[in-house]
Amino acid sequence: MATKTVQTTNDGVYIVKALRDFLNKKWTGKMCNIELEKFGKYPPSMMLQQLSGAFIDRKYVDGSYIGIFPFAIYVRVKGESTADTMDAIKQLNDLYHWLIEMDNEEEYINLPVLDNYTESMEFEMSSLPSIVERYSDGIEDYQAIFKLKYMKRRIQL
Repeated sequence: MATKTVQTTNDGVYIVKALRDFLNKKWTGKMCNIELEKFGKYPPSMMLQQLSGAFIDRKYVDGSYIGIFPFAIYVRVKGESTADTMDAIKQLNDLYHWLIEMDNEEEYINLPVLDNYTESMEFEMSSLPSIVERYSDGIEDYQAIFKLKYMKRRIQL
């Protein structure tokens, strides 16, 4: 049985920065600014992490393609109470609901602008929010995994 080869792209290099900047600027419901690949010094803190790079889901004859950019959002809280735990889980669920919010024409309204040739299409949550680490000092890290589907158009020269 032949296995399908996954074609990766280098799109993640600019998508991750555009996505982080977009979330920090537009998502007013966050508990703090979102860092890239690291937590802030003190909780509460949030981090965006690229997962395994962007890959091509569908390719077209003209060279355009549909890409998938997997990423995780982490929330770090003090973990001193059940309320801290619930706040972290709620924050990740709230993000997902904000990302998939639609207008009256059933169009997504919270999609980042990536560049002139790359258009965001939709978000998907691939895993529900869950705890990923609990430290001896009580700090807890929670994570949800998302995918951004996007269309990369062939550059016309």
